[in-house]
Amino acid sequence: MYAKNSYTRKSNMKHRQLEAFRCVMRTGTTSQAAKLMFITQPAVSRLISELEIHLGFKLFDREKGRLAATPEARTFYKGVDRFFIGIEELENSAQQIRDEGSGSLKICATPALSTGILPRAIAKFQRLNSKVDIEIETASFSRIALRLQTFQTDIGISHGFPDLPGIEQFPMAHIAHICAMHKDHPLAQKDVICPDDLANENVLRILPERSVNWDGVQSVLEDANIRFRSNYGTQSSHTGYAIIAENLAIGIIEPFAAKPWLRENVVVRRFEPEILYPYVVALPEGHPMPSKLKDFIEVLRDVMEDFTLDM
Repeated sequence: MYAKNSYTRKSNMKHRQLEAFRCVMRTGTTSQAAKLMFITQPAVSRLISELEIHLGFKLFDREKGRLAATPEARTFYKGVDRFFIGIEELENSAQQIRDEGSGSLKICATPALSTGILPRAIAKFQRLNSKVDIEIETASFSRIALRLQTFQTDIGISHGFPDLPGIEQFPMAHIAHICAMHKDHPLAQKDVICPDDLANENVLRILPERSVNWDGVQSVLEDANIRFRSNYGTQSSHTGYAIIAENLAIGIIEPFAAKPWLRENVVVRRFEPEILYPYVVALPEGHPMPSKLKDFIEVLRDVMEDFTLDM
């Protein structure tokens, strides 16, 4: 019956057969094994017989009405038990993921975005994913690029990147710069600021960083053929708003960092013609995207598209 030939053992071992064998080894009887498996005693016996045929050796002898494991069964049981322990560990791992979420999400963003748009997106995201830990690094454009290229962050949030190796980017929105000034400045009485309004004004310069250039503002003002001064320049939006809060300059500047400065004597107005800049999320190229990251990107896109600033 247990001859070792290809015909008798060509069918595959079934998980249910191994489960029946393990239950019998643990309980000592087919009746107790049947209770553990929620099936009938004859069904357990059939599963054991099928497994014996597949294996080509006997698993149990019947001694005085009880089952006794053969030496082969005791050796085979060690492997079967390790198999089921592995399955149980996988179940535990899956349960831990369900209970605790998918670990942490590392985000690298420019200072303006990390204070102006990111908290809103995180608040909305965590209402649905409260068990995901989030780490935020505020960094310059060039540092975000390096973090992405060296797989030290899951996602970068910034104005658009030039083509850089190791970085894949997805557009979020095109955002218009606004005109910011001290609340006591005469132009604060206007609803919309145009290039001609800036004649003879001290206009803040946003300095380029690496391959990112903010020359759209300069081009618009130069095309208007107006005279203006630019005594102050900075790469940082928050520094720019601080200069504006001291009534040292007017800024044509990104809107994300504006909100806290509205409490510091800064007012903002729409600027025409619109000067639009692209904003993106960037990922390490070729890096797998877990579902939580996809969810976060969708939330971020919605928040960025809905971004408004009271003016």
